[in-house]
Amino acid sequence: MARITKRFVDALGDEDAGRIHRDDELHGFAVRRNADGSRTYLVEYRAGRGRSYPTRRISLGRHGALTPDEARRNAKQILARVAGGEDPAASRAQHRREPTVRDALITALDQHWRPKRRASTAKVFEEMINRTLIPQFGAVRLSDLSRAEIRRWHAQQQHRPRAANHELAVLRKALSLAVSDELISDNPARGIPLHHEEERDRVPTDAELSEIWKQLSAPGLRPEAATLIKLLIVTGCRVGEWQNARWSDVDLKAALLSLRALTTKAGARHVHLSGLAVEILTALPRRSDFILCNDVGNGPITKDVIRRTWEGVRERVGAPDLRLHDLRHGFATRGAALGANALILRDALGHKTLAMTGRYVSRQNEPVRLLLEQISHELTALLIYSGTKT
Repeated sequence: MARITKRFVDALGDEDAGRIHRDDELHGFAVRRNADGSRTYLVEYRAGRGRSYPTRRISLGRHGALTPDEARRNAKQILARVAGGEDPAASRAQHRREPTVRDALITALDQHWRPKRRASTAKVFEEMINRTLIPQFGAVRLSDLSRAEIRRWHAQQQHRPRAANHELAVLRKALSLAVSDELISDNPARGIPLHHEEERDRVPTDAELSEIWKQLSAPGLRPEAATLIKLLIVTGCRVGEWQNARWSDVDLKAALLSLRALTTKAGARHVHLSGLAVEILTALPRRSDFILCNDVGNGPITKDVIRRTWEGVRERVGAPDLRLHDLRHGFATRGAALGANALILRDALGHKTLAMTGRYVSRQNEPVRLLLEQISHELTALLIYSGTKT
């Protein structure tokens, strides 16, 4: 035994490989020369009073990363915990067995979102988890994840506020389920303010719609993708509703598209097809069960093909900020402008609530102006007829 100093540790040679040298001043503090020539500082103790209790050994770190004095201080702290009745080695082992954030996210995906949400929703959450949350937090043990760490990450995402808010919501739900399973006592993702999201109220103009329609007939476009975009314009459906539609879902004689619960956000519903929509569908070849199929014909057209086609069309039109979903906004706004009430428009769009539809009805200024003028005319006639002075 000798006092462990830098000189002593540096002097350990090949003949000391594998040997543990214990400090003669601090009982339980030791150093070991490893087979690869490195040196590791250790602390040893018994997990209880008496020789019947097992000896525990904890690695404090490598020589070089730690000085002997730093290792000695760390050893003293651990030995003080042992004197207080703790078993730090057992706590470390338990901590290594503790689930990580990745485990909590995968469990939430397998046991909550996949069985209880639509397949498309679960897939979106899975993409968020694999793209952002696992690389950022996956390796962290659940008990080590702090609110400050999550808040710091979220604050750095101000350039992508909407996506970051969605990812935070997914993380918060996964951690909430971990609390329910008693894996952690508190949810560190709760109480973190969301980024402000600018409301986006982009509606294609008549000129833009006309030019888009013209460009969709230009040569070189994928016909299935161009047809899908045309159907979005004339039906107001969501992208996924036409992307996953099958010929068995369409009755061209009745001019009806029957959407199944798995392919639409608001559950199963019927979409009444206009004459133009029926004309578009009638002209299509039937190469697959899917109305708009992929190249092989055994599945629906892919999102990537739709995206690339749309990006090319909107660039040629000169509307690079226009999204495919904005075509649905344009359909809804036009319906509201024609005087459709919220109940009818809700059913036409497949909204779950009137609050969603109310966005389109409430933005119509011209009908409101005409109504106010009619009320004013009525009151003017009434007041003049009754002899009331204005």
